[in-house]
Amino acid sequence: DGSIACWGRNNDGQAPPDGVPGVFIAVAAGGEHSLALRRDGSIACWGRNQFDQAPPGGMDGDFVAIGAGMYFSVALRRDGSIACWGRNDLGQAPPDGVPGNFVAIAASDIHSLALRV
Repeated sequence: DGSIACWGRNNDGQAPPDGVPGVFIAVAAGGEHSLALRRDGSIACWGRNQFDQAPPGGMDGDFVAIGAGMYFSVALRRDGSIACWGRNDLGQAPPDGVPGNFVAIAASDIHSLALRV
């Protein structure tokens, strides 16, 4: 039905036991935050947000994929470019995003990668 079930440690609201209502097509779990991609291309965010990695209002846009690192988030736009937000002390989430033509993304604790077309 597209809703989200959550379990495990929930000290910062990253895994609410009642889940997250809505209709989603993808999920990503970060260090202490979570993301979900809606059918309309926008992103829902929840959990710890000390580095703006999970803005409570989510992210508007035309996204097709998401990834979550320890304290940052990444998303692939339909046009192939990448948006990043959150902690960037090691260059893992450039605030201007990553230009290019990509088809897939992945995020780890402190780095990200993308597959070029």
